[in-house]
Amino acid sequence: MNSGSFMDSELINKIAQDFANATGLAVVVVNIHGEEVSDLYHFTPFCQLMRQDPEMSQRCRMSDRCGGLEASKSNQPCIYRCHAGLTDFSIPLLISGHLVGFVLCGQVRVHDTVALPSVQECISSAWRTDYQFTENFEKIPVVDFDRLISSADLLKMIVDNYLKQQLEVVMFKEHAGATIERKTNAPSQHDSKMKKALRYIDSHYSDDLRLEDVAAMVYLSPYYFSKIFKKYQGIGFNAYVNQLRMQSARQMLEQSDWPIATIARNLGFSQASYFCKVFRQTYRITPQAYREQRLLPPNNKDVVSLYN
Repeated sequence: MNSGSFMDSELINKIAQDFANATGLAVVVVNIHGEEVSDLYHFTPFCQLMRQDPEMSQRCRMSDRCGGLEASKSNQPCIYRCHAGLTDFSIPLLISGHLVGFVLCGQVRVHDTVALPSVQECISSAWRTDYQFTENFEKIPVVDFDRLISSADLLKMIVDNYLKQQLEVVMFKEHAGATIERKTNAPSQHDSKMKKALRYIDSHYSDDLRLEDVAAMVYLSPYYFSKIFKKYQGIGFNAYVNQLRMQSARQMLEQSDWPIATIARNLGFSQASYFCKVFRQTYRITPQAYREQRLLPPNNKDVVSLYN
């Protein structure tokens, strides 16, 4: 599901700001791609510096997205360490059964004795060579882990019992208005089903997604769904899903230290070899070579357009 105007509502900013003021935690709401759809509340000077650096900012957004995806697997809060070693937690935001984004909080330190997962394969230490970064990092408070758990549970209740319900009302009104407009344009009888299918694919392309399951969700036979899907999108179902996966793969290769096999698994590929085959067919380069090319100094790169 695309974020849509309902994800840019004043309500999201109001809840994020109130929660940040009440807890002293940093809060931001992002869409499923890790892009902010709310203002940034109570962000630490350290994290503000991070997001001013182009490379570090990309790592921050990847941490946001990966932390959110971890939370969405169980629809429960996920407490984790970001790429810089700070502790955050994520709350998945599902509207009418569709994952549309995540509420992210934290930017604190917890005691080293607390074992937490890192949503990126390796915690980056490159920033520690910069005095301005290290000075601001040391100023970030160490909080009690139980307090963090309570904050995550409280925010989950707010999201589930108030925010989601209010956004569903906003989305319903938008959908109703769009329905009136579509009647004027005399659309195809399958417009609504295809839009529902595309919203679902957009939120679940990293899962084990099968054409048969999506077809059943919109009450069409696999054969007929496949036929009209290609008519609407101009490409087949599998090609469309792989297109979305390859776009994410490119980001993960650039912004994370994950092994190729981990990226393949996180994007729904059961075999890393097949992931590599699809990536090479798409961009005419292997995933490993692409990653190495992106890491080369600008003067040493043989610039090749991969996206035309």
